[in-house]
Amino acid sequence: MQWFELTLRIFASYLVLLVMTRLMGKKQLSQLTFFNYVTGITIGSMASSLATDNSLQFEHGIYGLILWSSLTVLMEYLTLKSVKIRYWTDGRPTVLIKHGEIVKSALQKTRYNMDELNMMLRKINIFNMEEVDYAILENNGDLTVLKKVEYLNFTKMDSGKSFKPNKSFPTEVINGGKINKDTLNEMGLDMKWLEFEIKKKGYKLEDIFYAEIDSSTELFVMPVNKDDYS
Repeated sequence: MQWFELTLRIFASYLVLLVMTRLMGKKQLSQLTFFNYVTGITIGSMASSLATDNSLQFEHGIYGLILWSSLTVLMEYLTLKSVKIRYWTDGRPTVLIKHGEIVKSALQKTRYNMDELNMMLRKINIFNMEEVDYAILENNGDLTVLKKVEYLNFTKMDSGKSFKPNKSFPTEVINGGKINKDTLNEMGLDMKWLEFEIKKKGYKLEDIFYAEIDSSTELFVMPVNKDDYS
């Protein structure tokens, strides 16, 4: 490849990328949906090929890069104008926890398991699932959480009220409906104790999707949301 042609290709691909990124808006990386992310990678790959691949005709490379970028800008415009198109390209937020109960069908749909959900909660400084009233998986992959009223952040309006001290890091004993008997044994507990505690809370063992125990041997259970049975 001649140096002049290489320089021309690099300048052309750089200029097209600059113009198209300006047209596509100022969304931060954390705000991008998966579709936006993949589209951006594709445009970058096409620009790279245009700049360095001498087997690709210059005119074809420029045309492909401009056309793909234009389609992306057009789709962005259509998603602003049409809710249906926005749902089709970006999807909808998914409720994973509803009224403090796991929506099992939503976990299966999004291909998340309880370990991944716990990890995402810890990233936003929630170490006890008992605090969660609603958990919503946003289109960009972030998890948005609404805490139960009793776990909302302290404000000046709450001065003078008494609060429970923080509990230690909880230990899970049921994950995805499966009982971790080794954990029960390590804590000196057994299946009879677990079934009794679950029954005290008004549930059956088969209703529970997730359960954890704190250092005071207090059991927190999260049943499968009732909507999953309908």
